[in-house]
Amino acid sequence: MTTNSPLQTTYSHYLQGGGEMGQLTRQFDWSKTVLGDPEGWSQSLLTTIGIILNSRFPMFLWWGPELIQFYNDAYRPSLGQNGKHPTALGQRGVDCWPEIWPVIKPLIDNVLEGGESTWSENQLIPIYRNNKLEDVYWTFSYSKVLDETGNPGGVLVICNETTEQVQSYNNIQAAKNELEFAIEAADLGTWDLHPVTNQFIGNDRLKDWFGLPCDEEIAMERAIAAMVDEDKDRVMEAIQKAMAKGSDGNYNIIYTIQSLKDQTKRIVEATGRAMFDAEGNVYQFSGILQDVTEEYQLQVRKDEFISVASHELKTPITSLSASIQILQKLVKTDPASEKVPMFVNKASNNLSKLIHLLDDLLNVTKIQQGQLALNINRFDLVELIKDCCEHINPVNNYEFVFLGDNELMVYADYRRIDQVMINLIGNAIKYSPQSKRIEITINHDDERATVCVRDFGIGVNPQKLPHLFDRYYRVDAFGHQFSGLGLGLYISSEIITRHNGKIGVDSNVGSGSNFWFTIPIDDTLEM
Repeated sequence: MTTNSPLQTTYSHYLQGGGEMGQLTRQFDWSKTVLGDPEGWSQSLLTTIGIILNSRFPMFLWWGPELIQFYNDAYRPSLGQNGKHPTALGQRGVDCWPEIWPVIKPLIDNVLEGGESTWSENQLIPIYRNNKLEDVYWTFSYSKVLDETGNPGGVLVICNETTEQVQSYNNIQAAKNELEFAIEAADLGTWDLHPVTNQFIGNDRLKDWFGLPCDEEIAMERAIAAMVDEDKDRVMEAIQKAMAKGSDGNYNIIYTIQSLKDQTKRIVEATGRAMFDAEGNVYQFSGILQDVTEEYQLQVRKDEFISVASHELKTPITSLSASIQILQKLVKTDPASEKVPMFVNKASNNLSKLIHLLDDLLNVTKIQQGQLALNINRFDLVELIKDCCEHINPVNNYEFVFLGDNELMVYADYRRIDQVMINLIGNAIKYSPQSKRIEITINHDDERATVCVRDFGIGVNPQKLPHLFDRYYRVDAFGHQFSGLGLGLYISSEIITRHNGKIGVDSNVGSGSNFWFTIPIDDTLEM
């Protein structure tokens, strides 16, 4: 019969449990290290190891002059696969971390020399793991562990890897930067009014328009001073109405400002929304500002477009802003939340929508400036159209019926003709919500190819047919205004015209619409 000595019982008691790392610690041949057999370990070391092994929070310990290493199961995943684990157990620190030793050794020395505990949040410390050097972010603290003499005997690291959270936050920040670039491209001012302090933040463009200093926050009175006298009361009334308890929070108004710096006048349209808490108190009021000076001087159709554009842009901007705010809170309060990827995806989707809207605006600018260049190549028109339909159909589940030619080679700009087809098919889908059948006919004669896209939807009022291809024209039906900027058909018309082709539509209310275009088959364009 074998009995354990009191000393063996004592140290074994401290090394009990701890999962995988507890077992590895017990099985490790410590006699080959400077620490020697655990029977000779100090009470301080044994107590610290016992705490580490049985903690579910990531912990790591360097002990003694050689900085011999211990760690627990919670820390283990941070070492990755095929990396430092399990070699790191019992290894000297300098041998384990050559890639970051110049970074962490001064922190260790500072603690061992009696310095204060350290604290680092989301610190980038690359480590070798998974067969490569990876950028890894950590939130950690280094603190001393006293030995039996009352002097620092080791350094305890309590840490949490935050790589995923930091990368998610960085992705959102990148999306935010792209959004700001998109706003710049759209020539928009942005503003955010703090309801309690009555201070507001605006981007550089807005401050320039108002002739305001480049301070981060500006008193509301300064912004009001830049408005012409006849509009001040009207604007303040609209703001108060939007922020009033029980209101829907919507804010939309056109007014005139006069720069406090150079007296330049602008007609601007402000669009925004007040946000309310559960008690009905407003906590945020933000939106966008558009210079509508040229458009507003008695151009009614363009005025309507500005309102629509502001609304279309506001939705992804507001959603993206909300996603960023929620992610900022999650990173601070619950960095491991499963909601982080969801809000990253929401932000990405809204940014894509915004970029698509701005793409239409940039295409209009190119057309107006005569810069809509064509890149002519020979390709199969039928194949292009079928590829376009296959790209759209998985999302919308429509039945596309192809009639006419099975193959038709043409000389044209592939990307621009694809853009035309996306617009025509998109309209067919938009204006036929109750019918899933769309017929596409492709045929030709000796000189021209003809493409027809027929839907079986609500059709178009004959009085509106002559205006369908006008810039900014948007069709409403039965009192319903469909989403969009009213630019798709205008851009399509310009593209077909540049190809020396024609575009048109035949439609009857209640019987659907047949949009068609023709383009020359041969390369007859004069570039």
